[in-house]
Amino acid sequence: DLRLQGKDEEMVGDLSVEMIQHVFESFVMNALITVHFAQSDLLETQQEPGAGASSLAAARALGAALRQCAAVDPRRAGVTASSKGTLSK
Repeated sequence: DLRLQGKDEEMVGDLSVEMIQHVFESFVMNALITVHFAQSDLLETQQEPGAGASSLAAARALGAALRQCAAVDPRRAGVTASSKGTLSK
């Protein structure tokens, strides 16, 4: 839950807040992946970020996570990862 619906903003640039939520949901459903967005609670002295800042932070975090998932691990030295023979019975 990106908590975008409670924000005062209805639009972020040219997109409505509902469409931003829809973009994330559609991507997750079609990619057949599970994504959890967690927003930390802010201190009372700080202002709550707007829908645009929250959306941008979520998109950047998702991009960084996908980049990490798709990156080739140099420690594997070209060997395909496998758990065969390593799982206990």
